[in-house]
Amino acid sequence: MMNQISNGVKKILLISLIFCIILPNIARSETALSGRILLQVEDNGQAWYISPGDEKKYGLGKPDDAFILMRQLGVGISNEDLAKIPVGFSTNNNLDSDADWLDDNLEIAIGTDKNKKDTDADGYDDKIELTSGYNPLGAGKQAIDARFTQNNAGKIFLQVKKNGEAWYLEPITQKRYFLGRPSDAFQVMRTFGLGITNADLEKIPADQPPVAIIIPPLTDPIITPAENTLSLAAAAIRAASAASAVSYFTPNMHKPIEYSMEHMSKESLLILANILSGSTLKSSTATKKTYANEVYFQGEKHTVRFHVEKQPDEEWLMTNL
Repeated sequence: MMNQISNGVKKILLISLIFCIILPNIARSETALSGRILLQVEDNGQAWYISPGDEKKYGLGKPDDAFILMRQLGVGISNEDLAKIPVGFSTNNNLDSDADWLDDNLEIAIGTDKNKKDTDADGYDDKIELTSGYNPLGAGKQAIDARFTQNNAGKIFLQVKKNGEAWYLEPITQKRYFLGRPSDAFQVMRTFGLGITNADLEKIPADQPPVAIIIPPLTDPIITPAENTLSLAAAAIRAASAASAVSYFTPNMHKPIEYSMEHMSKESLLILANILSGSTLKSSTATKKTYANEVYFQGEKHTVRFHVEKQPDEEWLMTNL
């Protein structure tokens, strides 16, 4: 058992060393951070939003405050233009009447039937059609416009032709995430927050005094879709919450993760989290998915791979780091 822990710790510490060496080479600019949500890793995970409109940082505060602020910073958009942006999904505990992995408020916003898994009765569940690029409301594919999506990355939109539903167009995934209630805003912050040091944050002008928000460890069991596992683990690592981080790993990884996070610096945790959240899917089966990212160490490029496997209880967990 001790050898297993020791080997796991060695691997994690080696990756951490690589991250510490490459940290000085990671350059951030206000333009690159436009529209991003930042987590101040040296100050209790305080959350900020960089508005694409004025490139200023806005303190997000508590989930209720963040929800209100995000809506205040939103810009109007027609249903036709909104349909050009692919829909993204985040894990939550909201009501899902038809058990199709789309919560009721989201289905109301996109127009699907919250009581039917297959709104257009074509034999494919609504979420399957959405994730595959097809129209869940009828025949054909969604009218996705990649250029329009890219040009508006980072913005918060309000559906002016409906009930003012709010959406966040996340710059990295290039997908829109529904902000139906404060818990949705909190989930977006936790999933997509990018760690940043105090020194780098100071370079960005502020529009209001900072308000702290601490990302707590998860206490309720949540079945985490594979595509979100890395992001959720990264958010927990950014917040230096080992208790939360281990919930995204198989049991044999818990002690190595706890030990390593206890001995890693905040900068190392920040870089490790960014590498995790920046990884992309490389291979996939029904029970195992492999994600990868590239890092530079002593002038050479290395590929770091992370494996996520489906557990007997249907939960997806990481098996290595």
